[in-house]
Amino acid sequence: MHFYPMANQFSFLWREAFRGLRADRFLSLTSVITIGVCSAVMSFLLLGLTLVFSLNKMGLGTEPPLRAFTRPEFEDNAGLASLRHKLEKLEAFDSVVFISKDDALGEFRHDFGDEMLQYLEVNPLPHSFALYPSEKPLSAARVTQLKSVISGFAEVEEVSSEASYLQWLDRWRLPVQVGSLLLLGFMGGALALVVHNAIKVSLYARRALVENMKYCGASESFILMPFVLEGVLLGLGGSLLGTIALAGLLQLGRFLFPALSTQISFFTLAVILVGGGAIIALLSSWRTVRAFFRGFPA
Repeated sequence: MHFYPMANQFSFLWREAFRGLRADRFLSLTSVITIGVCSAVMSFLLLGLTLVFSLNKMGLGTEPPLRAFTRPEFEDNAGLASLRHKLEKLEAFDSVVFISKDDALGEFRHDFGDEMLQYLEVNPLPHSFALYPSEKPLSAARVTQLKSVISGFAEVEEVSSEASYLQWLDRWRLPVQVGSLLLLGFMGGALALVVHNAIKVSLYARRALVENMKYCGASESFILMPFVLEGVLLGLGGSLLGTIALAGLLQLGRFLFPALSTQISFFTLAVILVGGGAIIALLSSWRTVRAFFRGFPA
């Protein structure tokens, strides 16, 4: 029985919100564009933060963090089994993957082609073990420590590692994360300020209507809800522009770093961006309209 009155009220609130946007199209358009710029910057920062978090798992390309190459005199089954046992006994790895000489030759052929192999009569590449440490996030100090221990095994001729990459990541991980979060907070504040100014202008433009509705007995929430919805629509419009920038940045990132396709979800980042923009706009517009309403005489 109460459905139709409630539906009519709901419809009125949305009509008033859209009417406010149409009343000053230039202001609405510039506000959406400005919020879109803020959202585009926020999408770049979100992508950077996600990339930094993902780098702990990605490594460089398909290379494992550590790779132990065997000595020629330990390439028999007994020597390989002994080395695997020693590696697993360290209890420092999620997985220890054996890579045979033939598999290593296939990797080399895939990376460099057959031209460098056509004059070889035998396979010169050694057996090896790809090692994936269990520590997360993986640090350069831990990789260096494990490399030192494994290099001491009699069966091991050489150990390659990504220590230089991890040293770079250890150095810049915290500054990038803190800086990105601070900039995200700054851009969120700028977005809130744009919504605040747009809603404040809209409120003063329709001040007479607000006063008449108040004196007719309308509740505060009923009077001010269209302006709150107007702010949310501005936030959503600008955030949707930001998702376009996010899609472009993500496609560029996947072109430069193919591993991003499995590490970063566009849908998740888009939900965070649009949802965050809408929430900031909601809070900013609500605070603005409440402050405006308190300025009316009782």
